[in-house]
Amino acid sequence: MSKPQNYADILLNLPVDDTLKTFLERHALPLPEGWSWVDSMHTSRILVRLVQSHPNTAMRDRIVAGLHASTLLAHPLGKQAMFQATHDRPTELVGLIACKSDLHRAFWLYVHHPALFEAAAEIEYLDHHGQHAQQHDLGVRRSINRDEAALVAFSEAIKGFYQRELGCGEVCVVNVLERARGTQLISIHAKDLATARLEFEGSQLQRRVGSPNIHMVLEYAQATGVARTIIRGGAKYHTMLCEAFAKHLLGVDADAQRIEPPRLDLSALRTGLHIPQAMEDGFVGMQVKSVIVLSDCGQLKLECTASSVSDQQCVTDLLNDYFGIDNPLSRGWTIQAAVLNFYLAPAQGRHRCTVISVEITSKGRLNLHKFDEKLRAQMEGYLVQLGILKDKQVFEPDRHCIFR
Repeated sequence: MSKPQNYADILLNLPVDDTLKTFLERHALPLPEGWSWVDSMHTSRILVRLVQSHPNTAMRDRIVAGLHASTLLAHPLGKQAMFQATHDRPTELVGLIACKSDLHRAFWLYVHHPALFEAAAEIEYLDHHGQHAQQHDLGVRRSINRDEAALVAFSEAIKGFYQRELGCGEVCVVNVLERARGTQLISIHAKDLATARLEFEGSQLQRRVGSPNIHMVLEYAQATGVARTIIRGGAKYHTMLCEAFAKHLLGVDADAQRIEPPRLDLSALRTGLHIPQAMEDGFVGMQVKSVIVLSDCGQLKLECTASSVSDQQCVTDLLNDYFGIDNPLSRGWTIQAAVLNFYLAPAQGRHRCTVISVEITSKGRLNLHKFDEKLRAQMEGYLVQLGILKDKQVFEPDRHCIFR
């Protein structure tokens, strides 16, 4: 089901059950005498009209706002987040399974378990914005300190940073959540500078003074000591969040030098791309599409790319074919960057293969954050098999292939 656009759509798509009854009674919706909670489209349409004609504008707005809030998780990614948030809560998990749709699940959780709903929303936020995450090797494999003093110190470090940088952040709320896959999610909300927005409160139009939310998250895998961060701002902000986390929640000082991406050895690509597991996983071809190589004296840099007529042949093989003993890769030149293409068989009715391109540099920069969680883990696994990445440099130690 597509995401409903307004509260009428939401009511028409929700079953008339105890959850909807609890929600509307909680908001004191006036009901006709002799009202019966019968699950039918006729009942849903009457409820829409009752909300529309609510005599108290403020109460009507609260009903509408609550219905809209529940749609935050009414989609497949939200569904995954809800099941992750309740993975260790058998009763709530059974309740979710019994719901009839993603919208119903989100509304059920919002009404009956608001704390779990907020936890799922934090998980969904990270997964939705995962392509913007930066990955850091903290070099620390410790359990998170969750006592009050540690959380307060972590919060104070973030508040101090924002007060110095932007003159805001005097309030900071921190939550630590367990993810189903064994990682920990630290969610932080800081108070931004105040604004005066023109809004309606009931039937009155006025400028409301409020402070936007600065939302940031850090996900930590204790098994590998790797963290991912999503935060508005440049490298300074990501570094601040990692340093504060390591110092106050892991109990270890980790300066900016320590958490920089490690240098990677791309020499394994000199002879092409050989990953038997990839073929078992369903890929029909692999190719080193391009390389940037640097001379041993450091004075010359060369970029080579296999053209579209190369028939998926690796550029490293082409260099050997065309240059022979003068091949730069045979004369001590180092590979500084490469693009690796993985080809999936064409979808039914199509002629072209689906191409997954992995960009990697010797300075440790990769584009894996642009992929979804399963594909990112799979590509990390291939890089480990090639010896480019070490096990401790990946986010999750257990990598599961998705094309078997």
